[in-house]
Amino acid sequence: MTVSVMVGVFVQVVAVVWVHATIRGEWLRRPGALMLLAAVVFHGVTEVMQAVWPGRNFFRTFVDQRLIDDWVLLVSAAVACYALAYGLIVVRSWRDKPAAHAHDEVGLARLRLPWLLLLVVPLLVATSQGKGALQPLSPGAVDQDIPERGGVLVDLAGEFLVPVVAITGAVVVIRWGMRWLVPVLAAQGALLAMAGTRAMIVFAAVLTLVGAALHGLRPSRRQVALVLVVVAAFTALISSTRAVAGREVFDAGQGGGERAEALLDGAAKINTEESREAILNDVVYRFDGNTFGALVFDSLRGAGQPVGLETVGNNLAMLVPSFLAPGKLGNRSLEQRSEESYIDSAHGLSQHVDWLPTMLGTVVAYYGPVGLLLIAVLLGVGVGAAELFALRSMSTARVVFVVGLGQCALLYGSGPQPVITTLRMVVVLALLMSAVAWLRHRHAERAAPFDPRRAAVLRASEPRHSMVPGDRLRVRPLERPAGEPARLSPTV
Repeated sequence: MTVSVMVGVFVQVVAVVWVHATIRGEWLRRPGALMLLAAVVFHGVTEVMQAVWPGRNFFRTFVDQRLIDDWVLLVSAAVACYALAYGLIVVRSWRDKPAAHAHDEVGLARLRLPWLLLLVVPLLVATSQGKGALQPLSPGAVDQDIPERGGVLVDLAGEFLVPVVAITGAVVVIRWGMRWLVPVLAAQGALLAMAGTRAMIVFAAVLTLVGAALHGLRPSRRQVALVLVVVAAFTALISSTRAVAGREVFDAGQGGGERAEALLDGAAKINTEESREAILNDVVYRFDGNTFGALVFDSLRGAGQPVGLETVGNNLAMLVPSFLAPGKLGNRSLEQRSEESYIDSAHGLSQHVDWLPTMLGTVVAYYGPVGLLLIAVLLGVGVGAAELFALRSMSTARVVFVVGLGQCALLYGSGPQPVITTLRMVVVLALLMSAVAWLRHRHAERAAPFDPRRAAVLRASEPRHSMVPGDRLRVRPLERPAGEPARLSPTV
């Protein structure tokens, strides 16, 4: 590890310590903090991996160490700018403490498992049959005509499977206690392993913990250790299966029988030399978020030109649902549909390599190094503001929104385009979960007999005053039992 890389890693560590102090250790309740951790993993921890296990990352054959040194210094400065801006937003909100778990019928606790299972079971079945959530393709393979990758179920499962599975797991933990955490995550890992994508297992586990943390539930150290073991075991299983049976076993259209058989073979051979090498290689190269950014940064210092916000406009155009714009894919080129492909073409990178562009690695292509630092500050402010808005109350919609922001943070390695697409899913999912909670509440109200004593308690719990912008505090007369002498109301 060179001196430049060590300096960059040190800067990132300082950024993590600063954010840890500002959020008071509440990492699972803070999507903005999770995004910082993801950035440090892809830009800092990965360099430790390259030093410990050299020669296992084929990405590094495209770039020399000098370019990595320059990029790590720049991206570490951008990480520090993000952390500083985000931390200052959090500090300003210290007076408004995030909403806490108040009683048993707030947030995700208002949801019921039958409603959630009605949503998640069809997506899981479709995924296990190769007709739901699928492993991503490299930009060069996106233009391939694969009929099995189309359809409503593929689109719905690709966007909603992970967050709905995570919310379902969080509801189980909230309702029956943290002792169910490890069994729930184990069940999630077993079901999502059928998709053949490691990220889905990690994301579902983290988002389940986020949902539980928002309701005041934190895992013990022993549970944290068990969770790490469970998640690592299932992600290693997928790497072993790919080494034994090939990635093709998880392609679109492959049935559940073939996938299950391949997973069993991968589990049986997970301790072989072939599988161990595949697992280690996957760990080392799949977190390298520095190669792409270093190549783009080097191109900008040469003949390459910033792409501006044209790719952002393309990303926003792709937000329109396919059923509203059936021809949006056929009428647009590959570069217009894929931001990574656009940047590859602009800076001479191979379209057939499945790069890890990362958020900051993509943003540097917009306006160069100075633009990267400025956008990092704006990103910190924007994420912090969205987080504070979501944490002001424990409504079902806001809790689901925080979980969705957590998924956006975990998608850091994929770049801005998947994050923008995920934001669309977050809004739809928040509205959907709010509707489910409202239907459940209405059903409970109709089923419960009228109780005058409960109604009196609810009336007594109502606020006695309300504020109107530009108006004075208006006081509602205090109710007093019959026969009690009147008392003067305090003036305000």
